Amino acid sequence: MLALVLMPAISRAWAVEAEPLRLVTPVVYGTHLPGLGEPAAKLANLLKERSAGSLVLDLKEPGDGTKPDEILDKVSSGVVDAGFATASLWAAKLPASALFSGFPFGPDAREYLAWFENGNGRKLYQEMYDHAGLKVHVMPCAFGGAETGGWFAKEIKTAADIKGLRMRIFGLGGRVMSRLGATTVLVPGGDVPAAFAANKIDAAELYPPAVDERQGLKDKIKLIYMPGWQQPETVLELIVNRDRWDGLSEHQRGLINGACLATLQATLADSARLQTDALANLAAKSGVRVEQWPEAVLSSLRSAWGEIAKEEGDRDYFFKTVLDDIAKFRDPAQKESVPEPSAGAAAPPNPEPRPNAAAETKAVP
Repeated sequence: MLALVLMPAISRAWAVEAEPLRLVTPVVYGTHLPGLGEPAAKLANLLKERSAGSLVLDLKEPGDGTKPDEILDKVSSGVVDAGFATASLWAAKLPASALFSGFPFGPDAREYLAWFENGNGRKLYQEMYDHAGLKVHVMPCAFGGAETGGWFAKEIKTAADIKGLRMRIFGLGGRVMSRLGATTVLVPGGDVPAAFAANKIDAAELYPPAVDERQGLKDKIKLIYMPGWQQPETVLELIVNRDRWDGLSEHQRGLINGACLATLQATLADSARLQTDALANLAAKSGVRVEQWPEAVLSSLRSAWGEIAKEEGDRDYFFKTVLDDIAKFRDPAQKESVPEPSAGAAAPPNPEPRPNAAAETKAVP
């Protein structure tokens, strides 16, 4: 009789234990976008598989209740459990954030991975949020793909050609172009083809080539410059509310950490191939010219970046701390510390020309 009485209660307890732990996770890019959004979906699938369905990232697409620039505050306050984004979205609040997601003449994916795993990257990344009083635990979780140096309606042969150029570009890269005389124009990503058609802009930094193929630009603009000096890589992050993170078991935290590292390593190779193939398709099928930046122009851009980096470092000590640490780690003596992709992941190709910059992360997508 006692067993019969207890059985319903035991069954209910088992049912509760069998319920997966769900982390509501808004994402900054739609998961249908190659390179930019797909990594979030792949991370969620990997975590579900490794946890046998007991730990689930409940992904919320852009527009599903949370705007991209709201993700950090909502995670910190506990309105949502986690967020999949890129740190440079928070640049207005955290000046050093762009250094963890991609910045002018900064690290490529392999250098970032090495800095995160063998240097001070992860430590400084977490410190940035802690110093700002934000209650999040951060993990670098994917590489979002390489951008071009931009789409141009006219040729840029010398640095003087940049003066007066109306360019859709944001963040630190936009400040560099402004320093050389360009006029930066705020245009939402979806409106860029129309802005070109209406002669409102002469150039645009947009998305990686795999996404650019879907934007209709290839039918209107036929010139791309390489490399994407303004952001040689985009790092995508997973941020989890601190209280939520602390409430997870050690095993659950290990599963999330492991899934993020595996996704970082996989996208190191996969994203490079994806963007290279897309760039080749734009050239072969759509007649888009892919040209190298003239060395003299790149030199002028680099000099302007040096000035701006110093100004930012003078204004924000943590910006300088992080930038100096990256520079020290990228010293040639550190090259042996670059980790290889995990077993089964192919080494990333090194094509010419190489797409170098990442997704638009400086403004609302």
